[in-house]
Amino acid sequence: MIRHSQQGFTLIEWLIAIVIGLFLTAGISSFLVASQRSTESTYHSEQLMESGRIAMHLITRDLRMVGFFGEYTGNPMVRGSGVELVATDITAANDCTIDWIGSTPEGSFPSVDGRFSSLFVGQINSSNSLNGQYSCVSSRSNLVVDSDVIGIKRVIGSPIQSAGELDSDRYYFAANAASAQIFTSADPWPTETVMPGRQIWEYQHIVYYLDVSAQSGLPVLRQLYLDNNSGMQILGSGPLVEGIERMRVLLGVDTDTTQDGVVNDFVSSDNVTPQQWSEGRVIGAKVFLLVRSLTEDKNYTNGNSYELGDLSVAAANDHYRRALFESVVSLRNMVY
Repeated sequence: MIRHSQQGFTLIEWLIAIVIGLFLTAGISSFLVASQRSTESTYHSEQLMESGRIAMHLITRDLRMVGFFGEYTGNPMVRGSGVELVATDITAANDCTIDWIGSTPEGSFPSVDGRFSSLFVGQINSSNSLNGQYSCVSSRSNLVVDSDVIGIKRVIGSPIQSAGELDSDRYYFAANAASAQIFTSADPWPTETVMPGRQIWEYQHIVYYLDVSAQSGLPVLRQLYLDNNSGMQILGSGPLVEGIERMRVLLGVDTDTTQDGVVNDFVSSDNVTPQQWSEGRVIGAKVFLLVRSLTEDKNYTNGNSYELGDLSVAAANDHYRRALFESVVSLRNMVY
């Protein structure tokens, strides 16, 4: 009898090979899907972290320097008594004004009655109102309700050395330890003879607020800034950071009968009295930012609620990832 060796695979062997192949294919597919989801999750998380870091840096940098006016820091900001306004004043309609105590509203520059607030914090309510303050913001559309508005007055940048460095659409602050003046490039340059030992800085009134972009539909952080061009008004820049969904600021107040420079409590701006403002008892700020991813992650449902100090944000139950940022700032230059 002639024996023939078996050639090829039997049906059972083929079935076993196919089953093994299916398991391998399923495993590879599952790995690829999981890898894609992980990549998307990492992308959204990195997006959140980057937006939050940038926004918090911008806001806290200006808060730390609120009330800084070069060599004149710590002196009363009173027009006609220490501070001379050489530049043409800004009309109330083109300015960001506040009226803390029902007297004459104060704008970007010091007033003759001695009322000067280098910091403003107010909350947008359901009617887009700031309780009559800062109409430069409350008159705008698509504001984020229950989010705060922050106004900061200070000098920025580095001291300017010559008149050739001045920009025609900016205001400037020349000061030594005893006096100061606010001027523009069209006004006389303050010489050493007129003001010995003076330094010259750019003078700014910066306002941060949130609205919903009409173009992208995203909540965004915006900034208004003081400008001497086109009628001397507070002009709006484009979005600074996208995805900033809520902004809340609590103010640190020294409530001791004898002030010791230590924060006793962090409260909303509505709970700070005019007397506490005028006595320089607001010496700190706690900033909360709720940041949202720019795009949805369909594989994720956000059922989290968030606490921004005294403000609760309910769960949205949507597909956007969110992160809560918090920072505490010391306000070392607050003088009223």
